[in-house]
Amino acid sequence: MSIHITELAYVLPAGSPILCIPSLDIPDGECLALVGGNGSGKTTLLRLLHGLIAPSRGQILGLSQKRTAMVFQSSRLLRLSAHNNLWLAAMLAGMGPSAAQHCARQWLQRMALDDRADQRATTLSGGQQQRLAFARAMVKDPQVLLLDEPTASLDAEQSAALEERIREFLSTPHPSGLRRTVIFASHDADQVSRLATRTLRLARGEIVADERMEAPGKP
Repeated sequence: MSIHITELAYVLPAGSPILCIPSLDIPDGECLALVGGNGSGKTTLLRLLHGLIAPSRGQILGLSQKRTAMVFQSSRLLRLSAHNNLWLAAMLAGMGPSAAQHCARQWLQRMALDDRADQRATTLSGGQQQRLAFARAMVKDPQVLLLDEPTASLDAEQSAALEERIREFLSTPHPSGLRRTVIFASHDADQVSRLATRTLRLARGEIVADERMEAPGKP
């Protein structure tokens, strides 16, 4: 089921418009990049898609919060160990205790954080916290993954590894039978060219360009 946006707007209480999108369709399987300057509306759109804020008017159809996971630019981790951040997320996603333990260990290893399993998440480095936040989103096994500047805190090697996890996510079938979708905001033009199948350019809360990309390249 594709995501369909119609007459979507988000306006501050003072009346200042932050986002205005008359119509937008995002098919399953898309890797959609949101690009534009600071204040262009990228993060607001991601937060609306995840249901963190309600639109001032309009609708977002074909999307359930149960099917989505979001990785914020600031990691927002709990003051628990790295392992327990993932274990709790897996339990909240409906896993039993044993399965949640296995899932947490698996994702710590995949994100090269297994040696930090018992460390309090909030004391990890910025890059480690960002990788842990990505792992926390992935234990939910979402069909739609929302990412706000996903590699902003990572070095080149770590960024390449995370981009590979994103490619793996897109290519892995979802239990629902739907193709997986990624919607990400990025200031990195090279990253957009490597990952995106489509680019939306936003300015002052409006879509000013909607471009289909050629087959994304690899590093």
